[in-house]
Amino acid sequence: MCETCGCGEAQPIGEVTHYYGKPMVAVIRADGVIKNGDSVRIKGGTTDFTMTVQGMRNEQEQEIESAHSGELIAFRTPEIVRPGDKLYRP
Repeated sequence: MCETCGCGEAQPIGEVTHYYGKPMVAVIRADGVIKNGDSVRIKGGTTDFTMTVQGMRNEQEQEIESAHSGELIAFRTPEIVRPGDKLYRP
């Protein structure tokens, strides 16, 4: 639920900026706190699945435990995602 206005819509916690198909890695711009082990729903025009975040890395390719708003992170996804897809808490 939207914490700002209580409208019932989920607030995205991130957005896919790039996707690399061969290693199946998504680059995400965090719009909230995302931690290793978090369950996230990735939803877009043709995408809709839930996964657990594992092996999150920062821009310097160092493994990290959490990311905050504005940071770019990358992690593997079990399915194809597309730029513009949003991440939500399920």
